Amino acid sequence: MKLSSVISFSAIFASALAFPTYGNVNARQTWQPRNWTAPGPNDARGPCPGLNTLANHGYLPHNGRDITRDILADAMLNGFNIAKSDAIILFSQAVRTNPKPFARTFDLDTLGREGVLEHDFSLSRSDRFFADPLPFNETVWAETASFFKTPEITIQQLADARMARLETSKRTNPEHKTSLLADGFSWGECASFFEIMADGTTSTVRKDFIEYWLRNERLPTEIGWTRRSTVMETSERTKFTRLLMEAAGQGTGLSSLL
Repeated sequence: MKLSSVISFSAIFASALAFPTYGNVNARQTWQPRNWTAPGPNDARGPCPGLNTLANHGYLPHNGRDITRDILADAMLNGFNIAKSDAIILFSQAVRTNPKPFARTFDLDTLGREGVLEHDFSLSRSDRFFADPLPFNETVWAETASFFKTPEITIQQLADARMARLETSKRTNPEHKTSLLADGFSWGECASFFEIMADGTTSTVRKDFIEYWLRNERLPTEIGWTRRSTVMETSERTKFTRLLMEAAGQGTGLSSLL
């Protein structure tokens, strides 16, 4: 696969999933997360833990509905410190999941619409064939986490986990589907670990931050996380996607495309 295609798609997914820079102490001290409230029975949630987290904290509408481009851009900037330009890229794809023609909004649950953005081989959710793909899945996470042998997840560990989940899905799911878009989104999901839950400059991220976030769809401030102090730039996503693909043995010749 051409890296240019992967970066384009991972840009979308990493923006959404996203996980902080820690260099500016004053900036860290002034940012305070909004309160977390669990979703109610009538609140929309989707297959993206990152956007669900923003809704649970009130950066997105708590009901998860009628999300406009500006609402999404403000939420991603205020909650994750992700550039508004990235939010616009994400919105251009997310709005396609709204079944209404010429829609200008989307709901979080429409993101799970089959055949658009949702994909198999998630790191923490089930394939649709086996179970509801929205909630955290203990069995899936156990497979993923088995590759995280140290308190800090490395590029190699995450690449290995991602490829293992892909192979498990191919082997066990008779309806497994892997489109170019889904493949790119999956790499973006992995890259976001280092962009949002770490500082965007290192190649490791605390395992407890990742598990807390994926399991609870909640910012892990209670265990020491804080929002990054600098805005996440596309160059970070490019870097981490390249590193992950190379670690997975899919990086031959990719550097020339960057």
